[in-house]
Amino acid sequence: MTVQVRDVKIPVGEISLEAKLGCDEQTSTGPGVVICHPHPQYGGSMDNNVVWALCDAFVERGYVAVAFNFRGVGSSGGRHEDGEGEILDVLGVLDWLEALPETKGFGLGVLGYSFGAWVGLRAATRDARVRCVGAVAPPVAMYPFSFLKDLSAPLFVVSGSQDAFCPTEGKESLCSELPNEVNWKILEGADHFFGNCEKEAAGYLVDGFGRHLPP
Repeated sequence: MTVQVRDVKIPVGEISLEAKLGCDEQTSTGPGVVICHPHPQYGGSMDNNVVWALCDAFVERGYVAVAFNFRGVGSSGGRHEDGEGEILDVLGVLDWLEALPETKGFGLGVLGYSFGAWVGLRAATRDARVRCVGAVAPPVAMYPFSFLKDLSAPLFVVSGSQDAFCPTEGKESLCSELPNEVNWKILEGADHFFGNCEKEAAGYLVDGFGRHLPP
């Protein structure tokens, strides 16, 4: 496999977002997945160990992946909007990704890490095109997740047993918001930053997506 990653600019309303598009250079076609990064006010951007583990895993499995910077991050236009404008970013990237010839007819998914999981999940409840959703360390100790009652797509979650922002006891409260069963893996010993556990977390999600959004 020859992985191709290229820099792109994605228009969303009056701004454009800095992004990287990854795919297998030989097959080049497959389902499109949007990957959302952690909180920008705590140093989060698309240049993140978990984001790139996700991108690599999905591209290697035959998906077309987009990692992007939310508004106000890196060279993306606009400013941080506490998750509200960022939902529009995700929806705009989905529009752009669906229009690519590489993804035509293959379907769409959304993935997010930490703050990106909260934003990505919220966007997924507003877009019926999303056929599968993945969340790494959703920050259940920081944000409400009651909106999940409106999520119809299958959800796969992975978190660490030592994560203060996504404590294991938060699993029950989050799952209670879902109309359908959630698939949740807890990695023993991992904290919120997933040092040396990125590939295992990404592997769990790509396996789950393969059951509902196969390449």
